[in-house]
Amino acid sequence: MADASAPNRGGLMPALRAKLNLLMYTRDYWGICKSAGRAARMLATGQFGTVFQKLRINRHGPKSAGGFTPVRTGPPLYLAGHIHGHGGYDHVVLKTLVGLTASNVHVFRDARAFMNPKFVPDDAVPTERMYTFDEPRLAIIPPHLLYRFRPGARTAAWTMWETDTLPRGSVKYLNKCGLLLIPSQWGCDCFRSNGVTVPTEIVPLGYDPEIFSPRPPNNGPDICTYGTAGALDEGGLRKNVQRVIDLFVKAFPNNPDVRLKVKITPRSPMVKTHNDARIEVVNTSLTPAALADWYRSLTCYVNASYGEGFGLHLLEAMGCGVPLVSTTFSAVGEVFDASVGYTVGYTLIPAKNKIYSGMWADPDNDHLITRMREVFADRDTADRFGVAAAQRAPSFSWLEAIRKLTAALAKHGYLPAETPMIEKRVA
Repeated sequence: MADASAPNRGGLMPALRAKLNLLMYTRDYWGICKSAGRAARMLATGQFGTVFQKLRINRHGPKSAGGFTPVRTGPPLYLAGHIHGHGGYDHVVLKTLVGLTASNVHVFRDARAFMNPKFVPDDAVPTERMYTFDEPRLAIIPPHLLYRFRPGARTAAWTMWETDTLPRGSVKYLNKCGLLLIPSQWGCDCFRSNGVTVPTEIVPLGYDPEIFSPRPPNNGPDICTYGTAGALDEGGLRKNVQRVIDLFVKAFPNNPDVRLKVKITPRSPMVKTHNDARIEVVNTSLTPAALADWYRSLTCYVNASYGEGFGLHLLEAMGCGVPLVSTTFSAVGEVFDASVGYTVGYTLIPAKNKIYSGMWADPDNDHLITRMREVFADRDTADRFGVAAAQRAPSFSWLEAIRKLTAALAKHGYLPAETPMIEKRVA
């Protein structure tokens, strides 16, 4: 067995590619310039060996307190996925790492994966060892980026998509895997219709009920407050945040007793608020606890997204006791329906941007406005929907998600059949 503490070995070009991939993934362009400057100064002064050594040392993964990894004896599983922050796939990778470790799975970090130590708890730090492609591995990444991990028969991929058509070229790499884990039946059906032939299992994502906990009944904000959120970079058209803003202004052109809160990521382009003082925009990173407080400050959450691979932010809002105004298209319909919120009609239209193709759902603007006005006119019904949403959400906790994940991996031979299911919270 290779020394788990040893740095990655290899030539200069593989090391350089790994370093560039890391910097490009984080989009730390200032970091790229600084790193290039430091390397140029070293090379100019003849420090060739130092530059080569810095490139060879594996700096992509976290280290536990004291600089060592805890001794683990559970079944091995490599984890291929990036942890750069709280949102998106990064969040799924982090929760999977914590959950698998709590299940006594010995998690190794795939050397191609970047894991920011800022976000990884000491007791979940993965072991460092180069992947050899003949051991079980779990990759968590969008279909069009799966090729970066060079999938093979011993790779299971937990992935999803937001339209009915997978990205060009992705099916080839999906079919190289031995197993696909998809969060919804809708997603499984779409993958099959696109030519995916390998085994699939439905494994929904989850949320943290202890953080995204419901507010007391009838304890919403005094002023009717709508909320919407999304990352608006890299295909952010899908979230339709600007449309929610525009429709809010149209629904309530002169009413002083309504508010709209908008949450976007720091890298997102700024939205247009029409100089409306009733609209508040937050474009900073929030901790999970702060995000939960943000949800609980809403009367309802408005989702005008064209499609969701799962809809984790919708589930988090439901967990906080906040009803949704949303379509039921895509995976959303397997978590949300008319018994826990306000459904919105839609029309299937072609997806047209640099990432997506195929068909997705265009929410009906008039119907969405009608639903927002219904919330304003009858707050008691909105509160009842919020209570129902909070009661449904815990069936999609991270605890349940990791249980289903380990069961699916065990069923297909990636983990032993006797792998214990975790009983404690996935922190």
